Amino acid sequence: MRKFVVFVVVMFVAVSSFGQLSLKAPGVKWESVYSFDKCNVFKMEAYARNNELMRTFNFKTYYQSGGDNFVVKTITEKMGNGMETVLDLKNEIAIQIIGSGGGAKPFYNAGGFKYPAVADLKRLEIVPTSETKQIAGFNCKKYTYVYKKIFGEVWLTDQVKMKNDLGVFRACKMQALHNTLSVEGFVMEMTTEDSRGGRTLMTTVSLQNPEKYTVDLTGVDMNTAVNKINYYTF
Repeated sequence: MRKFVVFVVVMFVAVSSFGQLSLKAPGVKWESVYSFDKCNVFKMEAYARNNELMRTFNFKTYYQSGGDNFVVKTITEKMGNGMETVLDLKNEIAIQIIGSGGGAKPFYNAGGFKYPAVADLKRLEIVPTSETKQIAGFNCKKYTYVYKKIFGEVWLTDQVKMKNDLGVFRACKMQALHNTLSVEGFVMEMTTEDSRGGRTLMTTVSLQNPEKYTVDLTGVDMNTAVNKINYYTF
């Protein structure tokens, strides 16, 4: 009997619950092996109200210099704390590998995925400032934003010609709060602060590193999601 998965995504942490159904989700197909040759590196730091560093997350996005597929991976040595999401744009699916790291046996799940139409994109309105600085060797300009009870700043560069899905903007996502910006540019750094003083700093460490990485799904026990994976929370 095959298992089907319904995703429940919370801030920073993906939690999956699953039940059993008798049929495989239609149209869900994937490749046996995904290969990547480039890598971007990011870091996210979570601070408490008193500016105390509570936790640090490290991410890598592996992508294809000659293709469109990519994978966002949490870097950890702790057993069962790893997670990665492969975006297969040709087959229009997302594959989640949950609970890896430290030699643990992960849980695999594949579900339908498709980018939303332009009319359905959710844009975060950002306001330019006169401040500039360099991040990872690139010249950046500061923007600010307010979204309901959340506010912060965004540092953009026009020197990087990559889509933000390969950057810190996607790797350190904050659910549907901000996935598309009102201003063009590549996000190099972003802060998010709430009304209670909690703050998150998301920073680009390095870009366009030559690094090979392979996701081998040959023979894995793949579960299939009956619902499509949401663009804003994958």
